[in-house]
Amino acid sequence: MNAKKLFLMLLVALAFVSCGSDNNDEPTPQPTPEVTKATSAKAEYVVNLSRDLVDAANVTIYYIGGDGQQAQETATTTTWTKTVSFATLPGQAGFSVQPRLKMGMRNPYEQPSQETYIIEADGKMTVTVLDQKGNTIGNPYVGSKLEVKGQLGPDFLGQYLTRISGHLFESKAIAADGIITDTTITWGGNADDDDPNRDTEVSNDGATGTTRNK
Repeated sequence: MNAKKLFLMLLVALAFVSCGSDNNDEPTPQPTPEVTKATSAKAEYVVNLSRDLVDAANVTIYYIGGDGQQAQETATTTTWTKTVSFATLPGQAGFSVQPRLKMGMRNPYEQPSQETYIIEADGKMTVTVLDQKGNTIGNPYVGSKLEVKGQLGPDFLGQYLTRISGHLFESKAIAADGIITDTTITWGGNADDDDPNRDTEVSNDGATGTTRNK
């Protein structure tokens, strides 16, 4: 092999190595990581009532629905549950239990069917924040169980129902970033500040305003 041929072969080899090096140096495109952020939330409300309470009272449960507005339902069984989804944030979640005596229980001339009534009620709220894929972000808020219990004669039922209204409620604010904080919701209802012994009708008015705690 003469020097000219050897020189040409070396040139071809160098060109091949050079092209191979150029291909290996090209960066491999990396996928852009998806940012996880809070986009929605859901709340579960659970209320348990004693049989005597359901029989003696009309139990209205106010709650914040998925549209962010106050809704209400009458509990006709001893267990009431509701799960609502909030499609956008910020938002609020909350519930309030408000019983009032049935009309037959208010007649002073009618003999009560029972000497004592087991009046018990408890409620609990859980709030979960979700990302854009519907996955849970962080730890859900799980409220402590709120409960009121008593064994009463018929003359004290109205007073005790007012106590239930004053104790079985909870509310939370859910910020745009998913942070859950305390908030206060003013519910329509049967609280009677002037005379706690007198049972009053449940108002059909909605929530009158909200105040977020700093």
